[in-house]
Amino acid sequence: MNWPNLMKNFTLLLLLAVISVSCISRKKLTYLQDDPEKTDTAFYQLERSKYKLQPNDILSIQVRSFDKETSDMFNSSSLGNLNAAAGDLLFYINGYTIEFDGMIEMPIVGKVAVVGLDIEQVQALIESELKNYFKEDAVFVRVQLAGVRYSVVGEISRPGKYVIYQNQVNIFEAIAMAGDISVVGDRRDVQILRQTPEGIVIVNVDLTDQEVLSNPYFFVQPNDIVNIKPLAAKSFGIGTTGFGSFVAVLGALASTATLIYTLSRF
Repeated sequence: MNWPNLMKNFTLLLLLAVISVSCISRKKLTYLQDDPEKTDTAFYQLERSKYKLQPNDILSIQVRSFDKETSDMFNSSSLGNLNAAAGDLLFYINGYTIEFDGMIEMPIVGKVAVVGLDIEQVQALIESELKNYFKEDAVFVRVQLAGVRYSVVGEISRPGKYVIYQNQVNIFEAIAMAGDISVVGDRRDVQILRQTPEGIVIVNVDLTDQEVLSNPYFFVQPNDIVNIKPLAAKSFGIGTTGFGSFVAVLGALASTATLIYTLSRF
C-alpha cells in the first residue's frame, strides 16, 4: 500500500472538510445586518399584537375609589406595592392567577371569565362588574400582567426561565437577559414555541436579518420558549475561530502522521 499517497489524500480531504465547516464567519454572528440596497436610514413598522390571556397567567388588579374601605377590600390580594425584587413567589401568592377553567376569583364579585381576552378587555369587564359596588365614574381599575415570563434553551449563555417586569418585551431583550447567544448558536434560525388556546405554534426567525423587526414574533409573549439551535461547527467539533480550526487540523494531521509512520514500519 502506498502510505505517502494515502496520507496526502487524507490530508486534502481533511482540509476540505475543515474549510466547509470550520471557523464561524462574522456574517453568522452579526445581528440585524445591513441590506446593501438600502440607505443608511431604514424604517420598519413594528407589528404589535395584543396578547390573549391564558390559564396560569397572573394578573395584577388595582381598584381605586373615594370609598377607601371598599377599595382596600378589593386590593387586599393585588400586586400594587410589590416590585421586581419581591420575586415570583409573591406574585404567585398575591396575584390573580387564571385557573384552567379560564376564571379569576375576586372578592365579593366572585368568578370572572378572562381567558381569551386582552388586558384592555379585562379592565373594561371588571369596571363593569364593580359598578354594582361603587358609584358610577367613581372607581378606577388598573389591570396588568405580572411581567412577561418566558424560557430560553439551547446555545445561550444562561439557559433558564426568566421574567421581565414590562408590558412588552422584544426578542433581543429576552436574549440579552439570558446573557446572549453563544458563539456556536445559530442566530439565523432561532426557534420560538408559542402557546395559544388552539395549541403550540412553532416559528423560526432570522435575527441577522433586519426584516425581523417587522415580524409579529419580534415581541416575546408570556409562556414563550426560545430555542437557540447549534451551528454545524459545534456538531463537527471544529474550532470556533480560524486559529482554533488551525490547531484542530494540526493536531489531527500530527496524529494521522504518527499512525501512518507506525504502520509503515511493519
